[in-house]
Amino acid sequence: MDFRPRILIVDDEEGPRESLKIILKQDFDVVTLGRGSEAVELLRDGGFDLILLDITMPEDLSGIDTLQAIRSAAIDVEAIVISGQGANDPIMACVNLGAHRYIKKPYRADEVLAAVRSAIAQRSARLRALSMRERLLGSLSHELRTPLNAIVGYTELLHEEARDRLDDDQRHALARIQQSSGRLLAYWESLFFLGELDSGSVVVKPREVRVRTLLERLVSRVDQASDQGPAVILSCPEDLVAHTHPDSLSRLLLVLLYECTAEDAGPVEVAASSTATGLLLTIEHDRTAFDDPGAAVGSDDPAGTELAREIIARASELLDATVSREAVANGRVKLRVTIPQRDIAGSAPRFSSSFSSGALADASR
Repeated sequence: MDFRPRILIVDDEEGPRESLKIILKQDFDVVTLGRGSEAVELLRDGGFDLILLDITMPEDLSGIDTLQAIRSAAIDVEAIVISGQGANDPIMACVNLGAHRYIKKPYRADEVLAAVRSAIAQRSARLRALSMRERLLGSLSHELRTPLNAIVGYTELLHEEARDRLDDDQRHALARIQQSSGRLLAYWESLFFLGELDSGSVVVKPREVRVRTLLERLVSRVDQASDQGPAVILSCPEDLVAHTHPDSLSRLLLVLLYECTAEDAGPVEVAASSTATGLLLTIEHDRTAFDDPGAAVGSDDPAGTELAREIIARASELLDATVSREAVANGRVKLRVTIPQRDIAGSAPRFSSSFSSGALADASR
């Protein structure tokens, strides 16, 4: 059986609803409703490709309010708005909310069919591009992870089996190879993870996190004190608990820690504490990874790699976190990461697919 796109028609007047249904039912599966609030609830269950929405519905949600509710709920559906004469301002409001097109009454059957077919074609093209992107990401993930995992595994084996036969300089060089390959692997894994969130294939829900346990795991990956590299000193109460998204928090902090230990320098001091509104984490380090403490984290400093900036930006957006830095004594720099507590029973944090590394300065203020 051929696939027939599903279309939802919403108009508080029965006559226009039925006339649109007659125009479209030969080529599409059509459902009609008279109230915007009912449309939002029906669309939450998915299954529709397009909504045709009348702007003026005074007894319930207006067309603008209905489309706003659809976008706020992140419901994936194309939209065409239908208006009476002289309604230019509401039309532009709907267009700004992502409506594919608007049709003015009185409309012709061929005009309606052309607009609907255009919206369905646009949706199909977008879904194909998304599917191709996911396949490409999966292939790229495998192609990058396999050699990086091999490098990490071989260097760990060499470190364990031959460490005693190496001099200090050789052990230090091996540790740098381990850290660099581990760092790059962590960055790519974080980007793939954030890409899955972006596509909606992973659901983000906050939960209770034991902060010290999480930090100890991250610190163990970057501490290089045993190989003449930067030591990481942790200060965190045993009973400190946060309500947030642990995977996103881990990836944000791991990138920051790797950036702060990317060069040979003094100790890195990591501290965590609770505040009235959430969680405060600080990372104090020598001025190596971030040369200018007055600039926003992720600006065009050489050590702040493009890959790191992208992860910091997107993870910060997902967590509603702010990242800032300040100069402290003895030429050192302190990063401050503030993360609000999340209601575990509430809705998931927002995630913006358009958020890019260039917007980090805005997210960090």
